[in-house]
Amino acid sequence: MRKLSLLSQIVKQSAIRQMLKEVADLRLKGIDVIQLSTGQPSLPIDEQVFEETVAEMRKNRLLASSYTPTKGLRSVLEAIQNDLKVFGNIDVSLDEIVITEGATEGLLLTDFAILDRDDEIIIMDPSYVSYAQDAIIAGAKPILVEQKMDEGYQPNINRILEHITPKTKAILVATPDNPTGRVINKETAKALLDIAEDHDLWFIVDEAYKHLIYEGEHYWFWRESRARERTICVNTFSKDPAMTGFRLGYVYGPKEVIAAIEKFKQYSTLSSNTPAQIAATIYLRPEVKKRILEYTLRIYRSRRDKIYESFKEYLPEANAHYPEGAMYMFANLNEYLRKANMNDQQLMLGLVREKHVAIVAGSSFGETGKNHMRFTFVGENEERIEKGMKLLREFIDEKTVNASK
Repeated sequence: MRKLSLLSQIVKQSAIRQMLKEVADLRLKGIDVIQLSTGQPSLPIDEQVFEETVAEMRKNRLLASSYTPTKGLRSVLEAIQNDLKVFGNIDVSLDEIVITEGATEGLLLTDFAILDRDDEIIIMDPSYVSYAQDAIIAGAKPILVEQKMDEGYQPNINRILEHITPKTKAILVATPDNPTGRVINKETAKALLDIAEDHDLWFIVDEAYKHLIYEGEHYWFWRESRARERTICVNTFSKDPAMTGFRLGYVYGPKEVIAAIEKFKQYSTLSSNTPAQIAATIYLRPEVKKRILEYTLRIYRSRRDKIYESFKEYLPEANAHYPEGAMYMFANLNEYLRKANMNDQQLMLGLVREKHVAIVAGSSFGETGKNHMRFTFVGENEERIEKGMKLLREFIDEKTVNASK
């Protein structure tokens, strides 16, 4: 009898995509769903970026509908190069940049480029759902290192050191972080680089949310000359410019890594979305990007504050981490789940099906996330965020009453 591959049986489905399907199915039935589950901003693509992209496509229809070089259009590579100089004060050459299908492809192809079978890669727990699965797909072994809420979810240097073995090949971190919203501080950043340098490891930084910071600032690892030979930074155009559906991102790092990623990309997606590359080039004009960021951060900060206030009002026994960046609030609902005799996965599915509020179970992000929930605050306005939190409390109360009978 024909069988699927062993790998297809080992790799887990994404809980985030599962929830997105639940929401889509409900909306097809005409049901209004409060979307607090996925990192999809409710803001559309900026009007100027959209209109100029369409105009450029009309002016050059052949370019807009053609393949590009695998690395990307020269115009977008140069725009990224300039952008990193303007916002990060770092110099990156064109052979140190490659365009990808969002950060998602960038992360996977980075693993293909640097990991061999049975290599170990250190990943924080909790962390974004794809990190461990990417490593498994690449034939490597993800080693999960706990990061704790009472430590501000800063990567713990001593715990990382305890997990390093002769098989360790890389460390992967995100800043700001998904799901916790934590921004790595300068002291921790330098200590992470020390570890990578002392143990001769690759160091991968997911910078998807680098511009979505409400307190503190982003640490640009590439400003340190010692980081450049081993540090690979993965980025996306999905978050700050709200172009999730365009599926575009980029990686910058050592030229030998970029060349390897380009080689794998030749056999995976061949080249990235051409209209998206045109749009990215327009977005990356410094005056356009600065205007959009100012507008976006003002809205997201307000929504972040609203969801935190709603936690204190409707779920005062929950322990929620106040996010300094990104799009998410990560909260420990253990007391409420215990009283309702539920786990976080049951809460996730029951809430969307009965109250039509979508959130993501914390255990989807690792063992440390058990009995936590991730709440996205950029997909709804303040009024709907509060309504969603109120419905969550209603759902928990109803289940708690049933559990006590």
